[in-house]
Formats: sequence, C-alpha cells, structure tokens
Amino acid sequence: MSANATSVSRVSSLAHAAHVVWYRAVAELRAEATRTYAGYLWWILQPLLMFLVYYVAFNYVLKGRREGFAVFLFSGIVLWQWFSVTVLRCSGSLIASRALMQQVSLHKSVFPLSIMVVNSVKFLVTLMILFVVLAIAGHRPGVTWLVIPVLLLIELLVIAGFGCFAAMLSPFIPDFKHILATILHLAFFVSGILYDLSILPEHYQRVLRFNPMAVIIEQSRAVFMHNAMPDFSKLLIPILIGSVMLAVSLLLIHRFDKLYPKIG
Repeated sequence: MSANATSVSRVSSLAHAAHVVWYRAVAELRAEATRTYAGYLWWILQPLLMFLVYYVAFNYVLKGRREGFAVFLFSGIVLWQWFSVTVLRCSGSLIASRALMQQVSLHKSVFPLSIMVVNSVKFLVTLMILFVVLAIAGHRPGVTWLVIPVLLLIELLVIAGFGCFAAMLSPFIPDFKHILATILHLAFFVSGILYDLSILPEHYQRVLRFNPMAVIIEQSRAVFMHNAMPDFSKLLIPILIGSVMLAVSLLLIHRFDKLYPKIG
C-alpha cells in the first residue's frame, strides 16, 4: 500500500471514530432527556450542594472568612466537578461496554471520549450558572474573558489525558474505580479549591504547581474574579501533562485493543 493510500486510510479511520464518538454522545444526551431530567438536575445540584457544605463549614464553623469567598469557592467546585466526574465515569467506560466490544469492531478510545463529550455539554450548564453568580457578585466581563475558551480547552486536554488513562487501566485492576474515587477525593484538597495557593509557603506552592487542576483553577479565577490575564507560563505544565498522558493512554488503548473484549 502506498504512503498516500495509508494516509487516506488513517484519516478515514479518524473521521469514522470522531463520528462514532459524536453519535454516542448525542444518543446518550437524548436518552437522558427522554428518560428523566434527574441526570441533568444532578449535574447542577451536585456542585451547589458541595458549595453549600464547604461554604458553611469554612465561612461559619471554622471562621475562615475571606472577601469574595462564595465566588472563589463556587468557581473552583464547578471546574473541579467537570474534571473529577468525567474522569471517574471514563474509568468504567471500557468495562461497561464489554458486551458491545464483543459484537462491534470499534477503537476502544471511542468509549471514554464519548463520555467526555456528554459531560462537557452538561458542564456548560453549570458554567452558565457560574457566570450568573459572578454577575450577581459584581464581577463584570472584561476583555480578558476572551481567553476563557483557551482555559477550558486546556482543562479538556487534562480531562482527556486522565480520563483515557483511567479507562485504559481500569479493566486490568479490579475495583479500580473505587481506588480512583479515593484518589480524586484526596486530590480535591490539594487543588486549591478551598484556599488560595499563594497563601502557602513557597516550597509547597512549587510542588502544587505540578498539579494541573490546581494551576487551571488558579488561573481561571484570575480571569473570572480579577479580570487579569492568566500566566500562560504556568499553564504549560497542565498542557504538557495532559498531552503526554493522552498520547500514552491512546497508544496503550490501541495496543490492548483486541484484549479488552476478552477481559472480565
């Protein structure tokens, strides 16, 4: 086969995979809308409930009050939920699709990627709520808000990297989803959701800068709350980590493509 024919074949395969990802995502969104609104409502209620619990705990019980804490906290929770819920759902995507994999030949990356599309659509709803909260708190849009899509794309890259890695690994490790849930719960407390990273000692800050979600949340808040441009030099770490994890995960998913239907 010529090099041109090989390139055309690869492009065709990628186009087919993208079509399947979009089709599965749209089908799941339609199914949820037809079956029940609970899925959509829970996506909105979960960050609101998390916000309420932590706001009461830190603002009243622990007396850790700071100006603008409500917006500070809610913005972190909204961004964190998109990451954590999507990665957790991706971890079980290949296991849940084992029966389908035995019947239809699809590249296995289709399953976690379609979940990312579904959860990203749901995330846009809570993002709109965040914008309303920002407006109520007096944070008006500025020219710096034009970089928000860039920040969201960087987070989506990180989600794709960690989501595909979790999906790739989960079939080989029993109860991996439960282990991952614990890891994500711990990561919540080191991602700067409840506190400003700048208040920490410098050596702790240097370590937490390698946490991609801590950096994304910090830089997003700079735009949302202060109309400041993000520090793109700090965002290089999330971009690098997300890109490497996504590339390695897709490579391993491709390598184990024929093995996944047999596991279980």
